[in-house]
Amino acid sequence: MRIKNFYLFALIFLFAASSSFGQTLPEKIQSFFDKYQAEFPVEKVYLHLDKDTYTLGEDVWFSAYVTAGSSQIPTPLSKPLYVDLFDGNGLLLKSSLVRLEQGRGAGNFTLPLFGNAGEYQIKAYTSWMKNFGKEYFFSRGLSVVDGAGGSFLPQVDFKEISVIGKQVSYSVEVIAVDKEGNPLSDQELELKAVAEDNELHTQPVLLNDQGQATLTFRIPGEAYPSQYLELTYLEGGTYPVTQRVALPYSLTFADIQFLPESGHWLVGKKSQMAFRAVYPDGNPAIIEGQIVDQADVKFRANFAGLGKFEMTPESKNYVAEVKEINTGETVTVSLPQPDDSGLTMQVVNNPSASYLTAFVQGIGDFNDLLLVSQTRGIVNYMIQGQLNNGIWGVRIPKENLITGINQITILTGEGTPLLERLVFFMGDDQLDLDLAVNGDLGKRSKIELTLNSKTNEIAAPGTFSLSVLDAGQVELDELSENIFSSLLLSSDLRGGLYSPGAYFNDNNEADLEAIDLVMLTHGWTRFSWDEILKMEYPKIENFIERGINIEGQVTDSEDTRRGLSGGTVNAIIGGGIEILSTEYGPNGRFMLRDMDYLDSATVNITVEDNRLKNFVDVEVIQPNPTFTEIQGLYPGKIVWPEALTATVQERNLQTQMTQQSEDFVDLEGVTVEGQTVEEEDIQMRKLYGDGDAVVKPADIPSSVTYQNIFQLIQGRVSGVQVFVSGIDVSVNIRGPGSINAGTDPLFLLDNIPVDAQTLLNVSVRDVESVDVFKDPARAAIFGAQGANGVIAVYTKQGYGLASSVGGTLVTKYGGYSTAKEFYQPMYDEDPVRKALDDKRATVYWNPTVETDSSGVASLEYYNTDVASKQILVLEGMDGEGRLGRIIKVIGN
Repeated sequence: MRIKNFYLFALIFLFAASSSFGQTLPEKIQSFFDKYQAEFPVEKVYLHLDKDTYTLGEDVWFSAYVTAGSSQIPTPLSKPLYVDLFDGNGLLLKSSLVRLEQGRGAGNFTLPLFGNAGEYQIKAYTSWMKNFGKEYFFSRGLSVVDGAGGSFLPQVDFKEISVIGKQVSYSVEVIAVDKEGNPLSDQELELKAVAEDNELHTQPVLLNDQGQATLTFRIPGEAYPSQYLELTYLEGGTYPVTQRVALPYSLTFADIQFLPESGHWLVGKKSQMAFRAVYPDGNPAIIEGQIVDQADVKFRANFAGLGKFEMTPESKNYVAEVKEINTGETVTVSLPQPDDSGLTMQVVNNPSASYLTAFVQGIGDFNDLLLVSQTRGIVNYMIQGQLNNGIWGVRIPKENLITGINQITILTGEGTPLLERLVFFMGDDQLDLDLAVNGDLGKRSKIELTLNSKTNEIAAPGTFSLSVLDAGQVELDELSENIFSSLLLSSDLRGGLYSPGAYFNDNNEADLEAIDLVMLTHGWTRFSWDEILKMEYPKIENFIERGINIEGQVTDSEDTRRGLSGGTVNAIIGGGIEILSTEYGPNGRFMLRDMDYLDSATVNITVEDNRLKNFVDVEVIQPNPTFTEIQGLYPGKIVWPEALTATVQERNLQTQMTQQSEDFVDLEGVTVEGQTVEEEDIQMRKLYGDGDAVVKPADIPSSVTYQNIFQLIQGRVSGVQVFVSGIDVSVNIRGPGSINAGTDPLFLLDNIPVDAQTLLNVSVRDVESVDVFKDPARAAIFGAQGANGVIAVYTKQGYGLASSVGGTLVTKYGGYSTAKEFYQPMYDEDPVRKALDDKRATVYWNPTVETDSSGVASLEYYNTDVASKQILVLEGMDGEGRLGRIIKVIGN
């Protein structure tokens, strides 16, 4: 029987192999992409944020869109979405696990009231996306301002940058003022040039009576991935206030590439030459120049450091003289050598034509060629051909194309790629959205909205998100990511895209000329032709997650030689929310899959081994964080949004009152969330309430790597300086302090006063939260001891700390994050709310607007006390993945 089965298997294998070997090249390519679409559907993420600029203490509201497959429909695959928040230095602050339902989810991050300001970043991804590269994760920046600050607002003007030997020299002018515009006369600053956390230069800076100073300094000349200038001012002569700005690079370290269309150019053939100039941190170098000995060939980069020119090469060696427009620096760059023989291709995308034209020219004998055109793995055109009199022209019908990045490749008959060109195609399949407004922008007046979603005059039901902003306080950053730029451009380009919003206007029309420069300068990122021809698919190390997964390990508790045999694992989640059972093998590894619960839940795991019975230990394996830190972002200049910071006190007070007082809770339409036993216990133990800033290790996956709690708060709370050297700890909290009390804050461990060395020995794993009290009014409750601020540490006290006993483990495990409800006052129903000044910058936020079968949705909200002009931003998609976006401005 075994012999027969062997021969049967061999015959099947030989038949499959012969079928594969017998495929033509077009059939093999089609077969690869068919399998890719069926078995490896790519997921993409886009987050719509309520705005681009925030003040400390605010909520960052987001609505998540996750698509799957070549058609980019709302994903039916992944349920958990990971969203990480990083500060300006790239330090991971918080992580949120968002529950997706048909590709849609929502959440928020509460910025600490006393946190660090800067250029924050958000990343979002699913576990399945990790198989295709972290470069494709959603990523965008947002500006966070300390609205209560403003004592030190320096402006740095880099007058000259030059290279001297192996160093870069900077000539700088500094002007320092406060938020009222008053100069910091005769004050001393400390200047540091920093790259990759290394101090490259330090010097004092003495300002004159106008708050100005001119200086020069040098740093080692290297292409650091990031570098910044740090300026520190001692507010009141005692407390350091720090501002950071990006430190420009010398043009010497810019990556300047000249890229012939389709990858090759030929001697004697007119060609289109594109170029891209980018600094090591990803920012563009704005250059201009000309080709030496070619007086009529000049070029100039656009806002993204991209450009192109036409040229007919007559020799092999060409050099470009390049000048940085802003600094005046110059360099010379060699162009790639043109070939004496081979192929070149020009692609013409005439918006008024019904086809794309691929025009192939060649020098040599090319009688067996194949053109393949595909978008996200969907082959839309494939044709074989050859050169006739050195020319081959192909028309690709646009009716075959789908919206997005299209790849056109010329291959030999054996499958060797010769030419490649990316082309962006914008079809007419976007949603036609109309947002009708009824109501005037009076003080606290009601505004009614009617959304109508259509495509080609046919109702297109979909799901959307809406942000309404006070235009007097917030400006809309038209260059930031939007749903079109993210899902159609950035998500298919490795490393992201500079100012992606610039490529689509408010009517969702694509700037095809600007996008084509991107196509000419960014290589294809999803598929390698070598992998296609070898039928090699992505290596799957992360599977599609359909819920919360808990991985665990069973071991022999007595370390006998018999070892594990395998057995069963039973688990009770949250006292009965879910009851699960699974098995494990001799290696002891198991996984509880696809659970669905919010916040953290108690997990009771019981294991019985077939051989050792309950003489086993069991532990839960905590997953490693995807990121602990990323490259930081630093602004080119310090921006102080006067209108937004002017209302910070009223906005923070309103937030505190509406979140903490039962008198201000809207019962209609609000889901009342119960607290877990642990949460109730912690709140009861916090005798002094929450601190001004609360740091929770559970929000920071990388906290498991920290050696003590001081590393946990270091850099995460503004106004708190931490220095740790061995067993010596020094902490300074911004505030008036007390001369008699010294400079150290009061340290509490579960409400009991302790010294810093005691806290140094507390494991971060045992900590539930670290509360920092820095507001003198709030710290007054602690008496004279709290004059320099308070750091209160609360431990878990048994929650999640227990070891397994007799094959049983009781622990806790995090679930989906619970999104807060956006506070929306109903002024015609409850006059009590009139007691609060309403100066919200985000007037209205709705992360999930669902239209009915006719594509219509009705909404209403109330204006604030001060908004006389509003910006409405609505984005979304329908069930077929068609995108829509509309921006509407009302009032004046």
